[in-house]
Amino acid sequence: MKNSMKAEQPEERRKADRKPCFTAIAYATKGFSSIEYIKDISAWGVFIRTPKQIPVGEDITMTIPKPGSNSSIKIIGEVVRNSPHGIGVKFKMGIDDSVIKPIIENA
Repeated sequence: MKNSMKAEQPEERRKADRKPCFTAIAYATKGFSSIEYIKDISAWGVFIRTPKQIPVGEDITMTIPKPGSNSSIKIIGEVVRNSPHGIGVKFKMGIDDSVIKPIIENA
């Protein structure tokens, strides 16, 4: 019987722990660009605080400043989640640990 079965908890799908972050990020999609802030980050993606609802599946180009440097990194991702507080983005391309690690460690 269904009533006697326990409700299953959703399986955690993240491949890496998220770390709180408050770093500016410039991003662009088809016909739209903005500068907002990252809420959290991992080696596999970011959550961007934004009032803009970008469709799930849409590609997004992000530019994140490197800590302690005047340079930045450009990352291509895909929107995988929308919420009233922002968007979850999964990185589409491989990112070398030496590039992303300083951002995560300084978050």
